[in-house]
Amino acid sequence: MTEPARTNTVLTIPEPRTAALATKPYPVAGPGFVIVEVAVAPVCNEGRIYRDHQFEWHDSPEHLGHEGVGTIVETRPGSRFEPGDRVVVFQANSCQKCFVCTQGLSPTHCLGIPYEGYDDGMAPQDVTAGLLGIEKVNGSASGGFGMARYRLAPEHMVVRLPDNLSFHHAAAANCTLGCTYTAAEESGVKAGDVVLVGGVGFIGLGAVANALHRGASVVVLGRNRYRMELCRRLGVTAVIDPGSPDWLDQVHAVTGDRRGADVAFEGSGTPYYLDRCMAGLRRYGTLFSLGFTGSEGYSVSILNDMMDRHINWTGGHDVRFRDRDGLLRMLCDPAVQGWIDTIVTHTYPMSRAGEAFETALTKDCGKIYLLPQE
Repeated sequence: MTEPARTNTVLTIPEPRTAALATKPYPVAGPGFVIVEVAVAPVCNEGRIYRDHQFEWHDSPEHLGHEGVGTIVETRPGSRFEPGDRVVVFQANSCQKCFVCTQGLSPTHCLGIPYEGYDDGMAPQDVTAGLLGIEKVNGSASGGFGMARYRLAPEHMVVRLPDNLSFHHAAAANCTLGCTYTAAEESGVKAGDVVLVGGVGFIGLGAVANALHRGASVVVLGRNRYRMELCRRLGVTAVIDPGSPDWLDQVHAVTGDRRGADVAFEGSGTPYYLDRCMAGLRRYGTLFSLGFTGSEGYSVSILNDMMDRHINWTGGHDVRFRDRDGLLRMLCDPAVQGWIDTIVTHTYPMSRAGEAFETALTKDCGKIYLLPQE
């Protein structure tokens, strides 16, 4: 751990296909917040932002990154943390009071974020429960986001890491194995199940790992050669080309008398893979959406697709509060750590973020890590 500098270095995307570092004032932490020296800032949706320069409600050209791990360098009096604590930072700044928060559910679904009534889920950017609200409530000019040398984090969104869990493996705790851990828990994936995964990116790879960890057999729908090879290395039962005329027959050959998968995880949000994940489920199966392309509609038949087959369809963004302990225990499993080593295919200094984003756009990659201290 280094002594905290009195400035902060943050990543910016000022225009399409341009990534640049900017010097900002050192973060200011109010009560209930800590300052974390970020060790790993994983790439999530920033590749798309880099290409299109279109932002979601919780980020902006100078506010990027919602995942991360690091070391606490500053606390406030009365904090339950100490400088030197190694931690994972979960995304958001939930209210801790609403139904969602008090039931241990997912913080990005906190009622403090007014999704309802806004197109594309574009809630107001400065709501306190969102990441942009973190700097606002602290009167800080930087630190609310993960792609920075120093991050300002709400204590209730920070968890100490076990001593035997490296930053490299712990950094998978958000949008790789974290959101998919909650998806697997909510879907009830168990030993003996057959799980179908379509639209495979790094989240789909995380869904594969979570299903395997629970003793399920995994069938993957995909055509990207690089990512399908990663799936094979993880140990899936079958990789099926969703464009093959007999793709569904191939799924049924794996699932036997059930004639479909018990659970399907869809990671792209595109109709192409949604159609196939829906068709590939058995009756009484569960479809869990882990990806989206916007707020456009998707057509299903209430009778034919949902009621006659009794399909359950749900989705979500992140890790439930109640799942954090189990998630960290899973990340300490040597087998899971081996899968993370397979899924994380590229690591770049944050000073070379543009190269990282270009790699993400090729899709010949799994999860990509940025190192903000380099």
